[in-house]
Amino acid sequence: MKHTFSRSFATRLSIYVLSFTLIVFTTIMVLAYNYSQEKVTNYAIERTHGLLNNMVTEISSQLSSVKTTVNQSLWMLEGGLNHPDSLRHIITEVVKNNPFIVGSGIAFRPDYYKDKGKYFMPYAAFRNGKDGEIDYHVLGSQNYDYPCMDWYLIPQLLKQEYWSEPYYDEGGGNIIMSTYAKPLYNSDGEVFAIFTANISLSQFTDTISHLKPYESSYTYLLSRNGSFLTHADRSKIMNETIFSEAFDGNNQAQEQIGHEMLAGHTGTKHFNYKGKDSYAFYTPIQHIGWSVCTVCPSKIILHDLDSISREIIYTFLAGMLALFLMVYSIIRRLARPLEKFSESARQIALGRFDVKLPNVHSNDEIKDLHDSLSYMQHSLSAYVTELQATTASKERIESELSIAREIQMGMIPKIFPPYPDRNDVDLHAILHPAKEVGGDLYDFYINDNRLYFVIGDVSGKGIPASLFMAITRSLFRTLSQQAVSPARIVTEMNNSISDNNESNMFVTLIVGILDLQTGILKLSNAGHNPPFIIYPDGEVSLLEFKTYLFAGVMEDVVYSDEEITLKEGSKLFLYTDGVTEAEDIDKQLYGEEKLLEVLSQNTSSDVRSTVDAVVSSVAGHVKEAEASDDLTILLIHYKP
Repeated sequence: MKHTFSRSFATRLSIYVLSFTLIVFTTIMVLAYNYSQEKVTNYAIERTHGLLNNMVTEISSQLSSVKTTVNQSLWMLEGGLNHPDSLRHIITEVVKNNPFIVGSGIAFRPDYYKDKGKYFMPYAAFRNGKDGEIDYHVLGSQNYDYPCMDWYLIPQLLKQEYWSEPYYDEGGGNIIMSTYAKPLYNSDGEVFAIFTANISLSQFTDTISHLKPYESSYTYLLSRNGSFLTHADRSKIMNETIFSEAFDGNNQAQEQIGHEMLAGHTGTKHFNYKGKDSYAFYTPIQHIGWSVCTVCPSKIILHDLDSISREIIYTFLAGMLALFLMVYSIIRRLARPLEKFSESARQIALGRFDVKLPNVHSNDEIKDLHDSLSYMQHSLSAYVTELQATTASKERIESELSIAREIQMGMIPKIFPPYPDRNDVDLHAILHPAKEVGGDLYDFYINDNRLYFVIGDVSGKGIPASLFMAITRSLFRTLSQQAVSPARIVTEMNNSISDNNESNMFVTLIVGILDLQTGILKLSNAGHNPPFIIYPDGEVSLLEFKTYLFAGVMEDVVYSDEEITLKEGSKLFLYTDGVTEAEDIDKQLYGEEKLLEVLSQNTSSDVRSTVDAVVSSVAGHVKEAEASDDLTILLIHYKP
């Protein structure tokens, strides 16, 4: 019979080899990828922060040049204060001599020059960008109330230089700008004017937009209050803050980045931006309070690493396929002789022990297999012959045991109710041997309105115990015919059993005589479990009578009777230790407490139902565990 490809030895062994190879490769690949990913990410962080620092240095240099230009112009300004019309030349030179300044002005406090009116702010700015002509204006009016603007108020109040938040200068430069404001002091230390130099934010846009460390990355500039000063999406410039964008996207990580940037921190944050795993690299621009940030998707940073990894994986998979075909071919060739041995083994299994085995000329494991199969042929032939004889002997023994069981069970009463024509007593009993035959016994009969009964448990199990049980039962029947004392019956049974008891077996017994007219019950206990009595009111208790030595150990043991009077409706429950010592799979005993509980729950039941309830309870306790002892119960209900 041919094996299918998917079930053949060569296929399975090839798969095992390749699976192990795949596991090793996958482990190495994962470790190498994680290591490379960490290195690539660290390189990206260092590279991007280097570019950001270069750009920040460049922007800081531009801003510093603005401050320097203003400060260098102060000496000319001091000489022209008495001639306000000469200030035009000073501010024009400021605009002309610094490529980053798009406008400059001197905002005097109201009514500083009485002849110039309340507002006087000479202002010079390029007309159309840096290549246009410089226009001169005198600003200040009800519509351009510059003393209310932050670039005027803040340095006047703080008495220190100040870079304003970006704003749209309507009426001045008419562009989005930021103002460097330098307060001017009189001899009393009071601020009488603010010297300003304006820079256009548009000049930073190109510088920042050109900073693209990776494809799809972008850089934005953030003001002191979190507003976007530059952004890849121009609609956000001066219209949104980083916090509003974070709120719209419910992005707590971006909000945290905003707080870090406004606090002037430098750092790197791994976060999710619009559904993309990204990195944010940010650093502050000192002296002005702005901060710049580059956002880059993670997959762009790892693009080259992922491409190389995919190429390695594809190459490995192709190699795995080639390796599988080569390994399968080699193993298939080496395993081909096994098919012939498999067919021979199948013929041997069908009983053909004379089948000819394939010839083997190699001196390896295949030769060992040939010799093993040959040895198995001869061994199986001898074993089958022996097994046939053993099976026949076993069947004969089982047949004899079955007959012995039938004989044993035929010796005890098993028709219930046993006295259907009597209404003064009812009985029910069961005997379940642990093996084919057992050593438990019970018996009863009525003579002269007396109920004679016995229950016993022979030491040991199996056939010896069953023979001892048969002798004990026969002695009870014989010796109880003329006796009215259970003690005398037990005494004579003990002497008879002890005489020539070379097997040293013994039996525990309870022999009893119940007078069905008076209810007087006499018992003699030879080492047996004390019985339970179920009273008519439902109370259940043990009969704690004196217990004597079990029968069969030694002759002339003195036994005595214990006597009580049963009330009408009382029940006497006798049992062997196969009930209370029944074990479950955890070796836990059934116990007298559980038996007492079951009897208490069935005080009003008839004798058969009560016995069945106990048997079911014991079976529920034992479950799958093997029976450890014979189980016997005798229940007598006295109801005159």
